[in-house]
Amino acid sequence: MKKLSLLLAFLLGACAGTAAHVVASGEAATANAKAPAAEPSSAAVTPTPIAATVVPLSEAETRIAPSGKAKITFLARGLNAFLGLLEMEAGAKVPEHRDSTEEYIHVLEGDGTIVIDGVMYAVEPGTTIFMPANAKVSFQGGEHPLKALQVFAGPEPAAKYDRWTR
Repeated sequence: MKKLSLLLAFLLGACAGTAAHVVASGEAATANAKAPAAEPSSAAVTPTPIAATVVPLSEAETRIAPSGKAKITFLARGLNAFLGLLEMEAGAKVPEHRDSTEEYIHVLEGDGTIVIDGVMYAVEPGTTIFMPANAKVSFQGGEHPLKALQVFAGPEPAAKYDRWTR
């Protein structure tokens, strides 16, 4: 449990540090001007709640993908980041897409292959993945179910989960 707490603290710190660096250095305008636009989201996200929260995992909101092959548990959702526990069945796929903010994934269990901007990477437990804003990404699950921590450096990309069922 202590290792998981340290990992969560690291991931959230990385998001905050990266966002602060980009804003402070003015890199966002340059980076976004050169990158293709992210796919628009049809659902607006209202990060809730704004006040501090402490929620046991057993009480966290969970949503199921329309295919039934994946679920996301909302661990924390705020104005500047999203943290979720992503679970996918063996062999499940994430189609090619782009997200408007940076994304971080840390694989806890399972395996698969992720393609980021045309480069393929094998993932397994202990693998940490960074995807820049607007990167072209897809995923193919392997032989074992995947369980991973997912962080968006901004709440907008998490809007895709609003279309999943409760």
